Amino acid sequence: MVSQERIYYCNPVFRPPSEGNSLLIQLTEGCTYRCDFCMSNLRKHFKIRSVDEVKRDLDIGSRSKYNSSVRKLFFLDGNAMVTPVEKLLEFTNYAMKSFPNLERVGVYAHAKDILKKSDDDLKALSDAGLKIAYVGFETGSDELLKIVHKNATKMNFINASKKLMKADITLSATFINGLGGANNESVSKTHALESADLVNKICPNDDRIWYIAFLSLMVPPGTVIYEKKMRNEFKEMNSYEILSELKLFVETINFSNKSANCIFRSNHASNYLPLRGVLERDKSKILSLIESGLKNKNSLRAEHYRAL
Repeated sequence: MVSQERIYYCNPVFRPPSEGNSLLIQLTEGCTYRCDFCMSNLRKHFKIRSVDEVKRDLDIGSRSKYNSSVRKLFFLDGNAMVTPVEKLLEFTNYAMKSFPNLERVGVYAHAKDILKKSDDDLKALSDAGLKIAYVGFETGSDELLKIVHKNATKMNFINASKKLMKADITLSATFINGLGGANNESVSKTHALESADLVNKICPNDDRIWYIAFLSLMVPPGTVIYEKKMRNEFKEMNSYEILSELKLFVETINFSNKSANCIFRSNHASNYLPLRGVLERDKSKILSLIESGLKNKNSLRAEHYRAL
């Protein structure tokens, strides 16, 4: 008889691209924040699932034939870091005990939910197995953060990043190219310069690995930014403008620690030009590839291939 046990998911599921091979467990549904560009709350009401519900799904996963192959686990959804530390610690410990070869647990995290947790809380989570947090920076510009209702500041991101690193939790931060739109060139310039300054300021003094990723803005129906577009209050950037913005960001990176291991990615399905390297070791190579993309539009990903 085929088992009818199924792990629960609240669709659509949102996870980082790098967690594509991870076991996904629904810890929260939706997100506690409502940013203008995001669709994570369009069909969901935020909730933290009960201890029994989450453990049931972990038990189903542990009883499957794939138990021994689970090496990474990701707690869905939007910002699972909002979960009270006692609960999050209980789930992390339970997950690590349920899968013999599990190496790490990951979560999405809003900067303010990181800051609400003490250094001891974060260290306890790290020691338990929570080893990576994906934080949506989006931009280092306080002006733009306010415009898109991110409910965070550049200083929040700096302090949250340092708390994660102190706890030995890997930081994976994302930015969004084109977030300020094409209506005002100065907004785009400030976005690039302030984002680079933010990354420069969080660079640790050691050789730990951390991640910076760029997505390119997509404007799905239902989002606030889509409504602005329909009212002609927001104009999307074209590929040339987005690559120019990214070029300025990379040019402005200047780590005091020249041996820093900042893994740079701009290879999401939304991006026009797939890029990868180590900032700032591969800075020249990355800039050369961007220059090539700016000169040869045919080398870029076609619009109909771009997606969230």
